[in-house]
Amino acid sequence: MNERHPPRRTRRAPSAAAVAVFTVVLAVLAVGGRDVGITRDEGVYMEAGRRYGAWVARLVRDPRGALADRDRAFAFNWEHPDLLKTAFGVSARLFAQPPVAGADGPHDRGGLVPLLPESAAMRLPAQVIAAFGAALLCFVAARRSSVVAGVVAAGAFVLLPRVHFHAHLAAFDVPVAVAILVVVLCYLRALSDPRALPALAVALGLAIGVKLNALFVGPVLYLHYLAVLARQVLRDGVRLRLGLVFPAWTWAAALGGPLVGLALWPWLWRAPFERFAAFVRFHAAHPWYNMEYFGQNYNLPPLPVSYPFVMTAVTVPATVLVLGIAGLWLGLRDDRRAAAADVPHSGPTFFVPVPDRHGRREGLLYAMSALWPLVLIAWPTVPIFGGTKHWFPAYPFLALGAARAFAALVAGLPPLWRAAAACAALAPAALTTASGHPFGLSQYTALTGGARGAARLGFGRGFWGHAVVPLLGSLPERGRIYPHDLHELARRTYVREGRWPEDLVPAPPARADLALYFPERHMTTHEIDVWNAFGHARPTDVLSLHDVPVCLRYDRGPQDP
Repeated sequence: MNERHPPRRTRRAPSAAAVAVFTVVLAVLAVGGRDVGITRDEGVYMEAGRRYGAWVARLVRDPRGALADRDRAFAFNWEHPDLLKTAFGVSARLFAQPPVAGADGPHDRGGLVPLLPESAAMRLPAQVIAAFGAALLCFVAARRSSVVAGVVAAGAFVLLPRVHFHAHLAAFDVPVAVAILVVVLCYLRALSDPRALPALAVALGLAIGVKLNALFVGPVLYLHYLAVLARQVLRDGVRLRLGLVFPAWTWAAALGGPLVGLALWPWLWRAPFERFAAFVRFHAAHPWYNMEYFGQNYNLPPLPVSYPFVMTAVTVPATVLVLGIAGLWLGLRDDRRAAAADVPHSGPTFFVPVPDRHGRREGLLYAMSALWPLVLIAWPTVPIFGGTKHWFPAYPFLALGAARAFAALVAGLPPLWRAAAACAALAPAALTTASGHPFGLSQYTALTGGARGAARLGFGRGFWGHAVVPLLGSLPERGRIYPHDLHELARRTYVREGRWPEDLVPAPPARADLALYFPERHMTTHEIDVWNAFGHARPTDVLSLHDVPVCLRYDRGPQDP
């Protein structure tokens, strides 16, 4: 963060730009989310949200009874922290319309102000966090450089096709990226200002409450701090002592962060150590997903070490990627220049371990923060968790790098030319994202030739069974359907919203009247099962992205058995 004190009008501009970015991003996500199907994981998280939201409602009415009975609610989907799922449920309790069908009892009557379909209400908290993340990036970059650079930072994050897709969802991947960004910024401030220590503890606790990625942030921050401390010792002759090896910020993070995280995680309250250990064991032996990479299906680790790096290259538009890498390099260069400068300052202390703000090695911090999420997934012994969403925490720092490089490129240009340059820098990302909506998981950049080129190269077309919304309106009112990869809890949410006929029930291919199929390499036999059961291989309807099928519907003909 820039600590200078510019004129009041200049100080207002970053805040105003951030508010504008927040408003626009939230509006775009709220409107566009209706076209994005409910993903496999979302169906589970929404069901958890209903249970957690019901517990919160009971907590308001009967605190003692709710606290005594909390495990019954939070045992469902215990393998993920509770915070966001609780937010999904509370949002539904506030804003969801009553279920059209499939209600869970007389108390399932919709929200207090029923403005939104249930899935939209549950997605709202994550969309707010995504919009806040874009606004925060805008504010940080605008404070450093200019409002135009701030807009570039926001766009370089939220206009990435995969980020934009996930930002619609009632899921954790974009929120944890935003939460980790906040943690890093609080840490950076806490190095020189002890007033930021409580904020660091709260931010880390909130991040832990969002997703397990946050557990890796502390070691990364400490490695960065050791690099800063090494410079102080070797360059400035600072005497090494225990209070500098473990300064105040480490205690705020190591003690305050977990305590805040525990307070926000009701499932852990009864047996914190045992249940957290079970949580760690679950993810250490996580079920392996199937990932298609250059025409080969991987369902056992290790993935190729190149996987996260190549997938970043083919899903992040080149302008953002090149600007981001260049900006991170500029940050490292600025660190070296700051090291060469002789800036007088007081000595480091337990509470202020880096009194010289220019010595915080901000460029190194951003580079490390952009790199470790990819290295983690590339590590050979890490389970195959899934796609690009698992290294989203890298992208806010890539976006800050893009803003830094952009500011350097347009320095000295008139304002109108800077605005035009920003549009040019973000246009490829915006166009790629817009043309891929609502099937953003199947979109690829020009480096592969888009979705068509990616299909030819053997990259995955998508997963999670979400690409179905345009077909919902043509489903028959009753009958039996083979839903393939559409999760049953997602289907039930469609039923509750009136988008899926209540009397159209799931069945295996042999007994189904129609079938859905979501193309994935490892599921080819599922489509063959449908062909064999229906006696033909003629789809009734095909959803596609740039002529690449993402969902097919098959109907059993009158001649079929």
